[in-house]
Amino acid sequence: GGMIDRRRLCLGTAAAAAAVLAAAGSGAAGVRKGERRVPIRNLWTGETGDPVYWRDGAYDQQALAAYSHLMRDRLNGEVAPIFYGVLDQLFRLRQALDTDAPVGLVSGYRSPRTNETLRAGGEGVARNSLHTLGMAADVRFPGIPAEAAWRAAVALGMGGAGLYRRSDFVHLDVGPIRRWGG
Repeated sequence: GGMIDRRRLCLGTAAAAAAVLAAAGSGAAGVRKGERRVPIRNLWTGETGDPVYWRDGAYDQQALAAYSHLMRDRLNGEVAPIFYGVLDQLFRLRQALDTDAPVGLVSGYRSPRTNETLRAGGEGVARNSLHTLGMAADVRFPGIPAEAAWRAAVALGMGGAGLYRRSDFVHLDVGPIRRWGG
């Protein structure tokens, strides 16, 4: 049984190493094991922030509130809670893209009124947009083509992923897994 035991040991060691790498969040630099943060730059206000929003299995409510403020409605300044799943999407996507650059936020939360204003302006905005529930973000990744970021988001399969070539951004949401624009 020497051959089988050695093989089992090697497989076990490889699995353990893979688990450690996954837990450490290898990829984007500055990520400590058991922590999640997403550097975001609001492209309308120039504000930036990247508090640790998840630590050792728990979401930090103060940090989530800071992200909600950073990702507020760009037309009227209204703040509503951003669903933590959006931050998890951005966190995983930054890892997949292996980027340290802050995420460029085009649109986070949109009040129903702002959503209607943009819809009326022919901006390709959905009537019942998940932006109005704080469950979506339109983003750019500096130095990474929108299509490449969109393809990575589709591959992650964490929700909706839309490519807006003309406006050069990617839409992410925590709704059903679907894709468009490619």
